[in-house]
Amino acid sequence: MANRLVIIVVATVIILTLATGAIWALQTNTERIAISELKQKLDSGAKLLLIDVREDWELEEDGAIPGAIHIPVAELDMRMKDIPKDVELVFY
Repeated sequence: MANRLVIIVVATVIILTLATGAIWALQTNTERIAISELKQKLDSGAKLLLIDVREDWELEEDGAIPGAIHIPVAELDMRMKDIPKDVELVFY
Protein backbone atom coordinates (compact mmCIF):
# COMPACT_ATOMS: atom_id res chain seq x y z
CA MET A 1 0.00 0.00 0.00
CA ALA A 2 2.81 2.44 0.90
CA ASN A 3 4.64 1.69 -2.37
CA ARG A 4 1.50 2.44 -4.36
CA LEU A 5 1.05 5.75 -2.55
CA VAL A 6 4.68 6.71 -3.27
CA ILE A 7 4.22 5.90 -6.96
CA ILE A 8 1.06 8.00 -7.13
CA VAL A 9 2.73 10.95 -5.40
CA VAL A 10 5.81 10.77 -7.64
CA ALA A 11 3.69 10.49 -10.78
CA THR A 12 1.60 13.48 -9.69
CA VAL A 13 4.69 15.59 -9.05
CA ILE A 14 6.13 14.68 -12.46
CA ILE A 15 2.89 15.51 -14.26
CA LEU A 16 2.53 18.84 -12.45
CA THR A 17 6.15 19.74 -13.17
CA LEU A 18 5.77 19.00 -16.88
CA ALA A 19 2.47 20.86 -17.07
CA THR A 20 3.92 23.91 -15.30
CA GLY A 21 6.89 23.97 -17.68
CA ALA A 22 4.63 23.68 -20.72
CA ILE A 23 2.36 26.50 -19.49
CA TRP A 24 5.36 28.75 -18.79
CA ALA A 25 6.78 28.09 -22.26
CA LEU A 26 3.45 28.98 -23.88
CA GLN A 27 3.06 32.15 -21.84
CA THR A 28 6.55 33.40 -22.55
CA ASN A 29 6.58 32.38 -26.23
CA THR A 30 9.72 30.37 -25.59
CA GLU A 31 11.15 28.00 -28.12
CA ARG A 32 14.36 26.11 -28.67
CA ILE A 33 16.29 26.60 -31.87
CA ALA A 34 18.99 24.45 -33.39
CA ILE A 35 22.52 25.77 -33.72
CA SER A 36 22.19 25.63 -37.51
CA GLU A 37 19.04 27.80 -37.34
CA LEU A 38 20.79 30.29 -35.07
CA LYS A 39 23.71 30.46 -37.50
CA GLN A 40 21.32 31.11 -40.40
CA LYS A 41 19.65 33.91 -38.47
CA LEU A 42 23.00 35.47 -37.55
CA ASP A 43 24.27 35.19 -41.13
CA SER A 44 21.09 36.78 -42.51
CA GLY A 45 21.44 39.80 -40.20
CA ALA A 46 18.32 39.04 -38.16
CA LYS A 47 17.80 41.34 -35.19
CA LEU A 48 18.89 39.12 -32.29
CA LEU A 49 20.31 39.71 -28.87
CA LEU A 50 22.49 36.84 -27.72
CA ILE A 51 22.73 36.49 -23.95
CA ASP A 52 25.37 34.16 -22.57
CA VAL A 53 24.12 32.91 -19.18
CA ARG A 54 27.13 30.77 -18.32
CA GLU A 55 29.32 31.39 -15.31
CA ASP A 56 32.49 33.49 -15.66
CA TRP A 57 34.79 30.45 -15.55
CA GLU A 58 32.81 28.78 -18.37
CA LEU A 59 33.11 31.88 -20.51
CA GLU A 60 36.86 32.06 -19.91
CA GLU A 61 37.28 28.35 -20.61
CA ASP A 62 35.11 28.05 -23.75
CA GLY A 63 34.93 31.57 -25.21
CA ALA A 64 31.82 33.38 -26.39
CA ILE A 65 29.89 34.13 -29.54
CA PRO A 66 31.01 37.54 -30.86
CA GLY A 67 28.46 40.24 -30.04
CA ALA A 68 26.83 38.32 -27.19
CA ILE A 69 26.37 39.93 -23.81
CA HIS A 70 27.25 38.06 -20.66
CA ILE A 71 24.74 37.86 -17.83
CA PRO A 72 25.38 34.92 -15.50
CA VAL A 73 22.21 32.95 -14.87
CA ALA A 74 22.29 33.87 -11.16
CA GLU A 75 21.98 37.56 -12.12
CA LEU A 76 19.38 37.14 -14.84
CA ASP A 77 16.28 37.95 -12.76
CA MET A 78 17.82 41.15 -11.44
CA ARG A 79 18.95 42.28 -14.89
CA MET A 80 15.88 41.43 -17.00
CA LYS A 81 14.71 45.05 -16.77
CA ASP A 82 17.91 46.07 -18.62
CA ILE A 83 17.32 43.72 -21.54
CA PRO A 84 15.60 45.25 -24.60
CA LYS A 85 12.20 43.79 -25.44
CA ASP A 86 12.11 44.84 -29.09
CA VAL A 87 14.50 42.15 -30.34
CA GLU A 88 14.46 38.37 -30.39
CA LEU A 89 16.35 37.13 -27.36
CA VAL A 90 18.56 34.06 -27.54
CA PHE A 91 19.81 32.70 -24.22
CA TYR A 92 22.63 30.16 -24.18
